[in-house]
Formats: sequence, structure tokens, C-alpha cells
Amino acid sequence: MLSIFKVVGTEIVNKFLRFGYHESIAVTLNNELEPHAAPMGVEYDEPHLILKPYRNTKTYSNLISRPPLSLNFTSDSRYFFKAIFCQKELVFDFIDLGEAPVIRGDFDLYVVGRAKLSGMAGERAVFLVTAEKVYEGPGSRLALSRANNALLEALVYYTKVVALINEGYKDLTEYLNLLRINLNLVRKLGSHELIEMANIVEGKLNGLLGDVLR
Repeated sequence: MLSIFKVVGTEIVNKFLRFGYHESIAVTLNNELEPHAAPMGVEYDEPHLILKPYRNTKTYSNLISRPPLSLNFTSDSRYFFKAIFCQKELVFDFIDLGEAPVIRGDFDLYVVGRAKLSGMAGERAVFLVTAEKVYEGPGSRLALSRANNALLEALVYYTKVVALINEGYKDLTEYLNLLRINLNLVRKLGSHELIEMANIVEGKLNGLLGDVLR
């Protein structure tokens, strides 16, 4: 086991996930055991963590064929950006054989477990995750930043827009408005690095919408 990961009891999940929904990066494996990372909202209802991926995503198809996964928790929006647009920049560590890998970096908590399909909710599937192991990471090491939070919000809405477009939805006005409000907040308050990421998100969004309108 790599020394940077500290095994802690599963009871620590109650401490970290006490504010309702929390954002994570879910890492799943395809049939070739290649990792796939995707931002994923998580609800904790002891003893389960509840995931609701869209059914047209790799996360869903991977979990159907291979239940092991890891949930990687951080406050740093840059990792969420990389999970969507630059997966090759993420470094995956396999801690134990038979487990899904975790992402190396400034993460607060890693939850490793298995997902079981519980049902369907519209375009989404509902999975219940049982935490088998919990590792404490080095931490996000970030002071509260509105720009950082706004970029994360924008990325959440971006992934929703992508999933809904793939489902054939046309009326995306509410999500697009919220996405652009958050991008503008990043440009107003963010560092050069975050502003550059916000501009990339907007460019990807415009390209996506242009494809839909053609």
C-alpha cells in the first residue's frame, strides 16, 4: 500500500458527508480494467452512499459490468475540470488488488466500495454504494473561494447539459443560465488559471450547442 494513504474507519464518512449532497469524482473500471473518472454527486444515507448517474454515461455502463468503484472527495475544482476535459492529466493509484483505483492529489477522503443497482429514476439509475475501505488523503488545502466554488457549479451544470442533450432534450434554458452565471463569477473573482478553465468550459459548451443546432 502506498504510504500517502491513511486507512481510517468508515465512521469518518459521517463527519465528511454531513451537509446533504456532496460532490465527488467517481472512478470506475471498464472490462479492460481501464479507469474512468467522472464528477458525481453523492448523497449519504447511512450506511449507503447513493449515486444517480445518467444511463447514457460510461459510469453507468461500467458499474453495471464491474461494481467496484472509488469516490474521491476534494474541494479543488481543478480536479473536476480535469476529470471532464483532461483525464490524461489524472494519476490513478491502485491501492489494493480487486479495488478500483483512487486519484492521486489533494483529496480529503477516498471511499472505496461496491455499487449495487437499486432502481431507476427517469433518465438516471440509482446505485447504493457500500463503503468497504476509507482512506484519508492529504487534504484540499484551500481557503474558501467563491471562484473555486463557482467553477465547480459551472462544471456540474455542464455535465447535466451534456447528459440531457444526449437524451434528446431541447429546453435547457435553466441549466444554461445557471452555468453562465457561474462562469461569469469565475471571471470576476478567479485567478488566471480558473479564468482560463472557465473560458474552456464556455468554448466546449458553445461547440456542443452548435452541434445540436446544426
